[in-house]
Amino acid sequence: MLILPLMIIAGLLSGCSTLYAQTAEGTNLRFEGAVNWTLGIQAPAFIADYQSVLGGTASSFGIPIGARGSINQYLNDNISMGLSGGFCRASIRETYIYDPKPPAARYGPAQTVTQNIEISAIPVFATIDYYPVKRQFTGFFGVGVGVLFGNVLWTEELQPSRLLGARVSGKRFEDDIITPALKLRTGVSLGFDGPADARSSTGIRLDVGYTIAPMHRAFMAGQIDSFTAQLPDRMRGEYIIDPGGVSIEIGICLLLRQRSRSVR
Repeated sequence: MLILPLMIIAGLLSGCSTLYAQTAEGTNLRFEGAVNWTLGIQAPAFIADYQSVLGGTASSFGIPIGARGSINQYLNDNISMGLSGGFCRASIRETYIYDPKPPAARYGPAQTVTQNIEISAIPVFATIDYYPVKRQFTGFFGVGVGVLFGNVLWTEELQPSRLLGARVSGKRFEDDIITPALKLRTGVSLGFDGPADARSSTGIRLDVGYTIAPMHRAFMAGQIDSFTAQLPDRMRGEYIIDPGGVSIEIGICLLLRQRSRSVR
């Protein structure tokens, strides 16, 4: 699954390197640093069984605050290419009493349960951005292709009980996951006032993005082992948790202008 995105990244970097060699003089570089918020980790089937079988009350993962940095090279006034990397962490942390009422299925006695599900994600992209016009305040469109390095850790703490079928605390899942990732984004770049011929300039960037990076694993397999009752067979299969989705980002950028040397 990783071969295609890695080939695309290699192709983009090769093209960027070639164009840089052809236009080394007068090349502009842009550095970005930003914070972002991901609105809604996508895991509908996982959340459905988390609620119906495990009795959880959370309807989604919390909205994570992440960080991102990138370096970009302008190929011309309208197009830049670069590398981008970020980090975010989303979680479900809650305490509830497992005590389902009819008609919900019961798989054990009443117990107090504390859930801790934590997802860490490091997305890395080769990016290309397009700026329709060259001016101080301008919009842009961008796409990124790469991989997401993820980790999922799931632990449960249960109130001790001597009742028949009572469960015990433990680690239900832990694994490192690498998955292909795709990102689309659009936004505005707001440059601060300064001399037009300055060697450097700064500005603010606001953008909205959408990332696809589905992680496939049998996340519920450890839960099956913790119950003495028979759980639905579907819980042995793979679930999808996608730490991407819609994101809102605000950051700063630094533009370094490399002046062309005069020909004598």
